[in-house]
Order: sequence, then structure tokens, then C-alpha cells
Amino acid sequence: MAVKDFNEAKKQHKKVKKFKPHKVQIAMFIFAVFAIGIAVVGVIIPNYVAAAQYSEEASKIESQITALSEESAEITKSLDNKDELYEKIAREEYGYCKPGEKVYYNSSFGE
Repeated sequence: MAVKDFNEAKKQHKKVKKFKPHKVQIAMFIFAVFAIGIAVVGVIIPNYVAAAQYSEEASKIESQITALSEESAEITKSLDNKDELYEKIAREEYGYCKPGEKVYYNSSFGE
């Protein structure tokens, strides 16, 4: 009986085929990997380009901030010396002088 069971088991084993992927399944797997790769590259590359553009824009803005900070410092410094500025404008543009001050004009300057 053991021999008979062995022969039957051997016949049944021949009926059960081992799983072998078909060409269509392999092609679908390769296509899926390729599609995922394209999707990843399609997301990463535009983000990389956008990051480079934002970095360039940030450096431009930083240089503008530096220039404006320097200009602000100059304006603040000139406002600290506003009395001197007012005196300079009054003397040069309006011909004013301090009380008791003698002003001499060179009459040969215009000739």
C-alpha cells in the first residue's frame, strides 16, 4: 500500500506546477518600478529647483536688508547732528549768521 500511495503522491505532485512568473507579470512589475521612479524624480527635481530659486532670492533679500540697514544708520547719524545741519543750511542757503558774528564777503569772487 505504501508503494501505491507513493505513486499517487508522485502523480499529484506532477499535476501541481511550480509558480513561474509570466512575461506579462514581469513586464507589469518593471513598469510599476519605472512609474514609481518617474513619480519620485518628478517630485524631487522640481522641489530641488524651487529650493535653489528660493535660496537665490533669499540672498538678494539679505543684500537689500544690509544696504537698507546701512542707509538707515546714515540717516540716524545725520538726525543726531540736526542742529549742525540746520546751521549749515541757514548759513549757506539763507546767509544767516549768529548774533554778534561778523561776516565778510569777498567782492572779487564774482568777477
